[in-house]
This record gives sequence, structure tokens and C-alpha cells, in this order.
Amino acid sequence: MTRPIPTLTDYYQILSIPFTTSSATLSKQQIKLAYHKALLKHHPDKAGAVATDAGINRTGSRDGVFSRSGDQAAGQPACTIDEITTAYKTLSDPALRAEYDRTLRLDRLKVAEREKTGDVFHTGLEIVDLEDLACDEDGESGACWYRGCRCGDERGFLVTEDDLEREADHGEIVIGCRGCSLWLKVLFAVEDDG
Repeated sequence: MTRPIPTLTDYYQILSIPFTTSSATLSKQQIKLAYHKALLKHHPDKAGAVATDAGINRTGSRDGVFSRSGDQAAGQPACTIDEITTAYKTLSDPALRAEYDRTLRLDRLKVAEREKTGDVFHTGLEIVDLEDLACDEDGESGACWYRGCRCGDERGFLVTEDDLEREADHGEIVIGCRGCSLWLKVLFAVEDDG
């Protein structure tokens, strides 16, 4: 069970502004314009207004601000008004933007390094023995072991016989909670039937 690596919220993406080394030269007017476009784009009653904005050229850009019309059709999630407002407040304040840019660059470097090395951080990783988990031997696909999570899911961490067989050579399996972002490393020993 793999989950995407969590990354910092990209305020530039929320406001449809490309993040580059020259992002620090964006004017307050460009950020404000992008903020208003994002509000219109994600407002349920006014979503079509951005597409018909007379100031946007055929390439979808004006003054270095890029329109992402059609992103939702391409699978981009809609932004909330709170996310848009937070993005605007952060990027329009020079000190906050400088700190955010530094944090965003560091976050992107960390993600790139994790992807390169395969080293993935698991939030709240706890290590337990298989014997510490409750066992349900009446399952449709054989026995399964489970443990409740602090998020409230009584079977948040679930391990099946198939999972154990896949990881038999390692003697451990890392599983994510079905209800939140916490992880559990389950250690187990394989009995030799010889």
C-alpha cells in the first residue's frame, strides 16, 4: 500500500502563477489579479467568467500571470476560498513570500531526493509485532490481522495473509491506516514447515 509523498501546498499553483527564480519580481498588482481570477474560477456561480475575460490572450497569459482554465477537466482539484485567500495573503507580503519561497524550494528538494533514493517518510510510524494485532480467522480471503488507529477506525491497520506472503523474505511490512495518514510497521517471523 503506497501513498503519495505529502508536499507543501503550492500557493503559486493555487493562483495559477508559475514558480520560478524570477517569482520574487512579481508585482502586487499581478498577484492581486491572479487572486481575483482564482476566486472567479473556483466560485460555483461565476466559474465561466474567467474563460471569457477579455484581457486574456489566446495563450492564456497576461503580464506573466497564467490562466489554468480547463485544469479541472484535466484532473486538477478545485481550490477552496480559504486556500485562495491564504495563498494571496502569503504571496502579496514580501517577507512572507520570501520565507514561503525558501520553504517551497527546500520541500521540492526533499521530495526529489526521496524519489531518487526511494526513502519515503511515514507519518507516525509505530513498530509492533504481528502478535500484538487482533486476528480474525473467519475472513473471506483467509486470516487477517488488524489494529485500531487513534483516528477512530477500529480496523485502521489491516494485514492479510497475502500481504504477509508478499513480504515473507523481509519479515516486516509497513501499512498505512485506512482512515488517516499514520503508518504501522509490523514485524513477523515466518515458520519453516520443513
